[in-house]
Amino acid sequence: MFQFLKGIITEKINSGEGIEKLILDVNGIGYEIYTTEVALSLFGKKGDLVTVYTTLIHKEDSMALYGFPTLLERELFNLLHSVSGIGPKTSMNILSSLTVSEISNSILNEDSTQLSKAQGIGNRTANRIILELKEKIKNWQYLPIVHIERQEAGSTINEARSVLQALGYSNQEISKAITHAKSNGDNLDPESLVHFSLKWLSSITR
Repeated sequence: MFQFLKGIITEKINSGEGIEKLILDVNGIGYEIYTTEVALSLFGKKGDLVTVYTTLIHKEDSMALYGFPTLLERELFNLLHSVSGIGPKTSMNILSSLTVSEISNSILNEDSTQLSKAQGIGNRTANRIILELKEKIKNWQYLPIVHIERQEAGSTINEARSVLQALGYSNQEISKAITHAKSNGDNLDPESLVHFSLKWLSSITR
């Protein structure tokens, strides 16, 4: 029903439950949109004009909008939610913990261990996701874009991720830290990326 919404951020609400809320003013109508903690930080600040790619989930007694900063995340959310027994909250948890390329490659390579790193995902659930989505991911129209984006990211981000993982940080913490670190410049070398990431991570409470 809604492909995307373009409006002004009026509120950013941290629920503390893993799914955050974004209130978007679109021509005087306030939309409550559920999103991930990582996405919430990427959308900008109150007063910013942003585009949110959305999915409307309709249940018997409620309707809820789920929103993402990119089309890729929205489409992957829809794929994850199509798996039997995987609800919107679980789908959001996966997207909070892993990147689009990590999720898609885990499914293609049947890497249940990687998928199990997401909160609330056990080995059995990870294997069910792989079983039901492997063929869909192979033929996913956005898969070439995922591979291009992964190549463009180069080894810099991968090297920085490896260092931060060795230091014991989670994928979610690393993704957020690298996002903040890149605000210091788009062409950081791995050492600088780790430096700025650690600086940001040390400023928050783990």
